[in-house]
Amino acid sequence: MNKRFKFAHKTGKVFKDKRGYLLKILDKGFSACVEIFSKKGSLRANHYHKKDEHFCYILKGKILFFYRDRKNGAKLNYKVLKKGELFFTKNQQDHLAYFLKNTHFLSFSKRKRSQFDYEKDLVRINMHLEPKVRNIILKYK
Repeated sequence: MNKRFKFAHKTGKVFKDKRGYLLKILDKGFSACVEIFSKKGSLRANHYHKKDEHFCYILKGKILFFYRDRKNGAKLNYKVLKKGELFFTKNQQDHLAYFLKNTHFLSFSKRKRSQFDYEKDLVRINMHLEPKVRNIILKYK
């Protein structure tokens, strides 16, 4: 059975009372959660993972996010993501983040995130050098 890929995900219900609120961001299995801060105009990712997959939840800021399956001829996709959005990057999927604002986000990974394990699973690429990607980034600068 081949499950259809879903990039955007909804967060859970908000529970409010006089003390404040609780927001269920993610209710799925993961091994690591990393908080990441990125400065406006910086690039991150520019890679794909052999096996790892991760959810990302934006706490603050805005990201121009590119993604594409590793299959030959696969379409380049991109989306502007902002505070409160949750998205998923599957394995064997090129991805690149360009930060339109200073951004804080959480990354929830299915695999261990020690530096050794992370680097072993990661393949660096150069999406940022592709003319189509560069032109899209220039439109948002």
